[in-house]
Amino acid sequence: MSKKLSIAIPSYNRATYLKECIGSILNQTFQDFDIFVFDDASEQPVEEELKKFQDTRIHFISSVRNTGVEGNFNRILSFPFESEYLSIFHDDDTMHPKKLELQVDFMDAHRDLVFVGSDFNSVSGKNIQTFSNLSENSIKYAVYKNNYEFARAEMLWLRCAFDSVIYRVEAIGNARMKPDRFSDFVDIALLVEISKKGPSAFIEAPLMNYRVHPGQYSEVAKKEYGQGAIEMLSLFRESLPAILNKQDEKLFWKYSLNFLFRSYAHTNAGYMEFLEALLQWRQQGLIRYKDFRHIDARGIVSVISILFGNKKIIDWARWLRNWFRS
Repeated sequence: MSKKLSIAIPSYNRATYLKECIGSILNQTFQDFDIFVFDDASEQPVEEELKKFQDTRIHFISSVRNTGVEGNFNRILSFPFESEYLSIFHDDDTMHPKKLELQVDFMDAHRDLVFVGSDFNSVSGKNIQTFSNLSENSIKYAVYKNNYEFARAEMLWLRCAFDSVIYRVEAIGNARMKPDRFSDFVDIALLVEISKKGPSAFIEAPLMNYRVHPGQYSEVAKKEYGQGAIEMLSLFRESLPAILNKQDEKLFWKYSLNFLFRSYAHTNAGYMEFLEALLQWRQQGLIRYKDFRHIDARGIVSVISILFGNKKIIDWARWLRNWFRS
């Protein structure tokens, strides 16, 4: 019989991180799962390392060629899992011991949910297995009744880590990552697409540790960032009503401004190019100069990063924010 939950881990040349990741999964209070490691033609002996766990629930899914990050994710999304739920978890992150139990219980109690995600901690390698005490009685749950409510939550900068999410398998359907359109924003775009299938939810508790390190995929600047950001804004606009009320109109324009600034800062393309981009965004109707009064902390830090040509300013600002939160 299949397990209630399938945990799919896309992986490539990260055997050490992968072992830490699987260790945190095996340490869960919820144990009705199978683990599927989708290896993307690693040069490391991943399968041999997995055998050392001596757990029959761990399955190695190989690939004859490297398909890339999104390609490997799409292998997972098209795989015929027989479980009720699916978690797609990054090989360099770890789970709080109660993560699966809390999420599965919530999905079981709300049969119409298509997925539930959670908050996260950004940590260095030495803290990857360290979690603070979790008071279950104080945990808050947010439910988004439809695609519109989830899109609004995302535009309010929802702290939902993509790999924190547990899906109802039947809700995934033909949903796939589309890197040609969304570049590095494929994860958010996928969640928005699946949220069209029904209600979704967010657990306001850090149920996973998100490892921050130089080799992670999100740290690699890409020239496609700009166009991907524009496509992401288009997707968000499609999720909102055709005629916006005043509150949604303000939210959309504020988010557009700060999101484009943050996205451009990741490209490290330069200050003069930024001025050209501002003009293009204005001509394309993506920003309005009058909305510059809505620039927030993210936008300000992004502009400073652009002026100094140093993306690390964003990382330092995140570190300070996380330090004050802790």
